[in-house]
Amino acid sequence: MGTVASSPLRRRTPAGTPVVLFRLRVEPSPDDPAVGGCVVAVAALGERVADLAEGDTVEVEGALTERRWKGAGGVRQSHFEVLARSVSVL
Repeated sequence: MGTVASSPLRRRTPAGTPVVLFRLRVEPSPDDPAVGGCVVAVAALGERVADLAEGDTVEVEGALTERRWKGAGGVRQSHFEVLARSVSVL
């Protein structure tokens, strides 16, 4: 459970499948600093969450995935994100 920290970014795959990305801010406890992460919602779920707004409180269920690519100069880079199975607005 956390707070939407950025407006959702809408994209489509080359095949036309909707993909929506947004940042989620999570505060584990009052004594711990907040952390954030990127959430990816695909297809029908992506269409459903595209209208989320910064500040909305949501519960996300999904799998932590690592995306890898080669950046400028062939430098390997990676990014962790949550591939959402469900997103519920609270």
